[in-house]
Amino acid sequence: MSDMVQVRLVGGPMDGGTLPVDREAVEDAEPGFDFVPDDSSGAPDDCSRVLYTAEPDGPADVWHWRSWVP
Repeated sequence: MSDMVQVRLVGGPMDGGTLPVDREAVEDAEPGFDFVPDDSSGAPDDCSRVLYTAEPDGPADVWHWRSWVP
């Protein structure tokens, strides 16, 4: 079994993309995390990272855009 899982990203600057993440990030009680996106050209001046998380009752490998974060 692989230690990496592909998650699908919905909304925000990475909409429609996929991200390889450690299996633990998907199996966590609240799947998701913040990371530096491929393209942060639309980011506010004080934020360079994006936050994506799974919906509470949704699939753990589909993460939705939440916000830009510092």
